[in-house]
Amino acid sequence: MLKELKVRDLALVAESIVRFGPGLNLLTGETGSGKSLIIDALSLALGARGGADQVRYGADRATIEAAFDGVVLWREVGKRSAARIDGRAATPGQVRELGERLVALHGQQEQHGLLDADTQTELLDAYGGALEMRAAAAAAHATWLGALNALRDLEQLRARGQREEEYLRWQLDELRHADPQPGEDEALAAERIAVRHSARLAELAQQAMDALQEEGLARAAVAISSAAALDARLGEQAERLDSLAEETSDLAAAVRRYVELLDSDPGRLEAIESRLAVLDGIKRKHGGSIESAIQARRRLELQLGATEDLDSAVAVAEAEQRNRRAELDAAAGRLTKARTAASRRMEKAVAAELQGLRLEASRFGVALRPLAEAGPGGAEAAEMMFSANPGEPIAPLAKVASGGELARVMLAIKTVGVGADRTPTLVFDEVDAGIGGEAATQVGIRLKALGERHQVLVVTHLAQIASFADHHLVVEKAPGRDGRNVVTVRELAGEDEKARELARMMSGGVTPKAVARAHELLEEAGRPVR
Repeated sequence: MLKELKVRDLALVAESIVRFGPGLNLLTGETGSGKSLIIDALSLALGARGGADQVRYGADRATIEAAFDGVVLWREVGKRSAARIDGRAATPGQVRELGERLVALHGQQEQHGLLDADTQTELLDAYGGALEMRAAAAAAHATWLGALNALRDLEQLRARGQREEEYLRWQLDELRHADPQPGEDEALAAERIAVRHSARLAELAQQAMDALQEEGLARAAVAISSAAALDARLGEQAERLDSLAEETSDLAAAVRRYVELLDSDPGRLEAIESRLAVLDGIKRKHGGSIESAIQARRRLELQLGATEDLDSAVAVAEAEQRNRRAELDAAAGRLTKARTAASRRMEKAVAAELQGLRLEASRFGVALRPLAEAGPGGAEAAEMMFSANPGEPIAPLAKVASGGELARVMLAIKTVGVGADRTPTLVFDEVDAGIGGEAATQVGIRLKALGERHQVLVVTHLAQIASFADHHLVVEKAPGRDGRNVVTVRELAGEDEKARELARMMSGGVTPKAVARAHELLEEAGRPVR
């Protein structure tokens, strides 16, 4: 659920904190008060594109923070654009992906989701309870695709023929003969330096041994030990000198062993250079490193192992591909059957809802368009069809529905599929375009019903709809301290305050008669729907 929206320096909003509650949240206000700004701010927080032209005049940037149960989205637009999820930097794509799971926006400018074929197909699957079948078809498609790719790899390998096999075997023989070991080149490079400078290293090591073997430290240790026997206060110094003398002796022995191991044999240097040259050649051919050459050897061994009985392997792969294809066709067929039944039910249910939304002459249909080949989403895509007026042919919803019609179609679809919709928050902007009277009441009833399963945010100018609000928010525009208009949002508290706002919406003024009618609307909205 969206709990709070903080907006700063966005268009006419200097600074505002809007709090939302569960159920149906209605935003009302006079024309031009900035109701849509709140929806725009939420859209930005959910990853919509923003620009410097949206920043309040005189400010460098606009910021929006949307706090949901469990996650906070933050957005900045202006000279630079930035986004965060729970305080961590995020890309616009990451924010949009998360936002689509949190909020569904439906309005004049936010109808792209309903127009998308994938979204329409998913809506149908959710309505028909076929999401598990869809997931099964996707899994079957992935398994089939893996089997098909394995078959193609083997067929390509066989098609290369004997010449390719001989070339691969030559590469493998070269790698096996070279037998590169992990880290070998680095170890040899270090040894090469030591061999090249062995004389100088031996000289320096001998100087170190001579210095370490001088008896000055040992004599000092004996003298201090004797003194400590007379004066206990020198005990610590005696122990330290003994330790130093022992450590010095060990160091001298270690340096002596190093000198003994130094190899100044020119033959060793030649062997190192020769081995490094072999390894450099191997690395150039196989990815630039010893590790990539070792991986290439393993890969070649696998490829050539497969060629030993390639015809048999291809036959097995062909059978596996056919079996997996049969499983995909069966899964897609079950999904097609479920979609066919669901489309008929959805057509009837949505058509019935549209009657009450003052689209009495409209027609709604769901066409299943076969795909060239079954994919992860099945063997067809759903396309929602619509006709608003008598005599007009039914056509794809994306091509014929106006903004207001589209919002009401979405409301109808959401209403009939309320039990299957997983989006927590639904936003409707301009859902009341071109309606009034009983149609508006019917829209309000449906929005109220949606609010029982979802959090619903609605921008409306109709009192009949606003009367159903669980939380009624008023957007107001007034002069600020600097003389410029600013937008503020507050929640109405109590029936009287709500009635006064409904009265203003109905008549433009708060007259006793209008207030009385507003109280009637509130009472009617609170009655159980029969």
